[in-house]
Amino acid sequence: MTSKIKAVIFDLDGTLVDSEFFHFECWNEVLKLCNQMVSYKDYIMYHAGISSPLNAIIFKEKYKLNITSEVLSKLKEKITENKLKTEDIKLMPSSIKTLEYFYKLKTPIFLVTGSSRNDLESILEKVDIKKYFKFSITRNDVKKSKPHPESYLKAIEKGNFNPEDFLVFEDSKGGVESAKSSGLTCFAIQKIKELHPRLAQADKIFDNFDNAIFYLENENLI
Repeated sequence: MTSKIKAVIFDLDGTLVDSEFFHFECWNEVLKLCNQMVSYKDYIMYHAGISSPLNAIIFKEKYKLNITSEVLSKLKEKITENKLKTEDIKLMPSSIKTLEYFYKLKTPIFLVTGSSRNDLESILEKVDIKKYFKFSITRNDVKKSKPHPESYLKAIEKGNFNPEDFLVFEDSKGGVESAKSSGLTCFAIQKIKELHPRLAQADKIFDNFDNAIFYLENENLI
């Protein structure tokens, strides 16, 4: 990245919102019905940042389940919907601080997520951050969600900036792949060092948002 950024795109789950453990628990409720279980380490390594329909296909093949991926995905969505009504969702460290930073700079902020529109709206209401985003792209807005580039390509078109004007914040391998396949600069924000090798495609990897903002300021990119 050599020029100042003009727009920022954030991923949701695991990047802005500490929701990966929530989704991990939802998936295990589904898998329990099939007498299976995924460990949190495996979930974070291989399933985080991937949409429910695609994870359903992966789980069906991985565990040779005698159930369609469509049914698995619908069960996950139902469990997620019910748990969102009763359980709290926490923000990742410095999420609000970072959103406020770009908001005050009047840098347009967009959201691209593999979550469904219903899940997104529920989460945004719970954590009260909807006001920061000019628009959001969910898996319901595309034919192929992350790691396919369609979500980010749609964001580029809708945001009305050149690809080199954007900076993307992601936390997962699939998310980084999606952003980079779209020709975008992508910073990975991931506190789990063990996952950093899987994020090597990112332009930069940081443990937290604070370090990323420090880098951007030091390099005169914002």
